[in-house]
Amino acid sequence: MQTAVRTLTLRVGIPLAIIVVMMMWLSGVFRREVIRPGKVKAAEAPVGNVPLLTVTGSLAPEIREAVGTVQPQFKTTTSARLIATVVDLPLSAGQRVRKGDLLVRLDDRDLRAKLEQARELLRRAEATHELAQSDYERDKPLFEKAVIPKSEFDQTNLRLKTSTADVAALQEALHDAEVTLGYTVIRSPYDALVIDKLSDVGDLAAPGKPLLTLYEIGRLWLEAAVPEEVSAALHLGERYRVRVDAIGQEFSCRLVEMVPAADPASRTVTARLLLPRLDDLYPGMFGRVAVPTGKRVQVLIPVDAVLHVGQLTMVDVAQAGVLRRRAVQVGRRLGNQIEILSGLAPGETIALAPRKELGQ
Repeated sequence: MQTAVRTLTLRVGIPLAIIVVMMMWLSGVFRREVIRPGKVKAAEAPVGNVPLLTVTGSLAPEIREAVGTVQPQFKTTTSARLIATVVDLPLSAGQRVRKGDLLVRLDDRDLRAKLEQARELLRRAEATHELAQSDYERDKPLFEKAVIPKSEFDQTNLRLKTSTADVAALQEALHDAEVTLGYTVIRSPYDALVIDKLSDVGDLAAPGKPLLTLYEIGRLWLEAAVPEEVSAALHLGERYRVRVDAIGQEFSCRLVEMVPAADPASRTVTARLLLPRLDDLYPGMFGRVAVPTGKRVQVLIPVDAVLHVGQLTMVDVAQAGVLRRRAVQVGRRLGNQIEILSGLAPGETIALAPRKELGQ
């Protein structure tokens, strides 16, 4: 009986003891290098002769940024109005053209032949009209003197009216042939920059098939996607700060258009702001527009009062004659000052020259 009890005790006790030891080991009981939880007193040092500054706040505009893309005001995709072969396309992407310069020339041999045919038919109709007019002027006095019967004069009058109608119809046909021939030459509608060349000599042009894309030089705007809750702060005709990161420049741009509908996917409203005429600006560049949405208290301190410790930004705050280090979140740098977003309030006092280690 005792042997059975001893055996049962060993079977239960040994696994239980192993489990307890493993739990103690996992919790760090046997590791001396583990840092025990607790509170560490923040480093501090007496103020001494350290120059101090009382932090103040000032009202500043609260800014929300909306991102956008530089786009041309006037962008043209050139295509033909008839089916013909491209015989001349002397441009390439990035090339500048003047208003009226040749963009595309199409094969016009068939149209020129039709134009000459229309001219010849018109000349024949005009000759017939001249003969009918002469007959009319000869027969009219004879009819009035009753020398010829009315039926004969009616035939002369009919030939004159028919020839007059034929001349008018052929003049319209000649005009149509001239207009159609003009479609074989495509010229630039304004001073432009070629964005892309979509066809080449020998290609068959057809209505709706793009040949070139170009935009008017110097007529660019920023199309910004403004959050719908911010769009009410924008007003047509007013100027807003726009920055284009690619060229590192900032402009004061006038708001000229706002699309009166929000995008249901992004919940944004499209705003268009005119950009200055610069050779460095191209469609597709990334830009930002600053939208003032109200006022807020801005805290600025000298840049030298901020200490960078790794990825942390810290200041030394003076309290009751003692400097205590505090982490802060910084924002934009404005000259020799930097904005404090959190961690410091107006009325507090900081050291103008923080020490790398408190107590030194």
